[in-house]
Amino acid sequence: MAFARKDTGKWREDIPGARWFKADLHIHTVDDLEGSRAKFPAGINGPPDAEETLAAYARQFLQNAAANEVQVLGITPHSPRVGSGAETSAVWRIVDEWNNGLDDDGRPFREKIHAVFPGFEPSLKQGSSGLHLLFLFDPEIGRDLYLKAFDVVMGGISPWRDKQLQISSRSAGEIFRALRDLRKRECPQTIDGKQIWNYIVLAPHIDSDKGLLQAQKSQVLEVFQHDEVAGLELGDQKLPKDSLQNRRWLEKGMAQHRQAFFHGSDAYTVQDIGNRHTWFKLASPKIESLRQAFIASDSRIRIAYEKGSEGNLIELCNPPDVTVNQRPWLKSVTVMGSASFFNGSFQLSPDLTCVIGGSMTGKSTFLDGLRMHVGASLPQDASLKGQVESRG
Repeated sequence: MAFARKDTGKWREDIPGARWFKADLHIHTVDDLEGSRAKFPAGINGPPDAEETLAAYARQFLQNAAANEVQVLGITPHSPRVGSGAETSAVWRIVDEWNNGLDDDGRPFREKIHAVFPGFEPSLKQGSSGLHLLFLFDPEIGRDLYLKAFDVVMGGISPWRDKQLQISSRSAGEIFRALRDLRKRECPQTIDGKQIWNYIVLAPHIDSDKGLLQAQKSQVLEVFQHDEVAGLELGDQKLPKDSLQNRRWLEKGMAQHRQAFFHGSDAYTVQDIGNRHTWFKLASPKIESLRQAFIASDSRIRIAYEKGSEGNLIELCNPPDVTVNQRPWLKSVTVMGSASFFNGSFQLSPDLTCVIGGSMTGKSTFLDGLRMHVGASLPQDASLKGQVESRG
């Protein structure tokens, strides 16, 4: 099933350019019912793989995300299939609802939630009890290829057996190569020289026995393919300085591989979406924008918590400014009239707008018109002032 992203003007008109978004990149779904931790919200009954059940679940999933003001979602169950249907995925039902559905107030979900990344959290054949990694994809991968990617990752192993999570037959290195081969084989075409879909790899709960730092132990700096991993998930009660304490080797390795820390909720119920989150500054709702945020983490990632008086984590008192519309800025200018060089509308950014063009194309006329219209200061020199007034 192909994915065609529906356009919405909200993010260009209300929040143009790169903006801060509250993100939760580690959320489970009812695809993980077999593991007993995932649950349907109260009031949703019926077979777990029935269309009506999944439709109601997808709506509540997105409504809870929006209510918690989470605008970037990474959906990462241990298995992306629910019930007995080989192609039935709660993850993909959420992606479809986000792309096509309307909330109860009539607004599209895609106007409330900026980005949804389908993914999964398999257990890989490394360490004493398996290694967990998060894989997030652009929705352009499509449902069928998304499910095929999971099968490639598992290497023929069923994800669940007797309510226990099973370990893939493949190591991380084998999986990285297999996914690259899958993309080349199944999706060789590009748009404007770029792959139609992409993916990113993150390391969850790094200090648990199934996390990257504990599962790998002494191998961590020697044989693991760190360049494939963009981010490391902090423990619920840890800040970066806590995880880096007495780990100079980790700080050095993260700088070398341009990795960054983040928090995720590891939520198994819709109520817990965003319970732990991170602020990301993104320019687009695509995986590549998320990757660039991890690479440029000093300016594009903000940990959302600080230590409280009792040593527990509390949310920042002053999170990044996301209320663009609450500070004044000129959104657009429409030029009309036979005396102008051009007619049409110009969309302006609250941060930086460049007006470019050749000689005599109207750049100065446009800017001087703005100066006159908003009552900005004019040159003190009488001659220059007259020129500005004449053009404006």
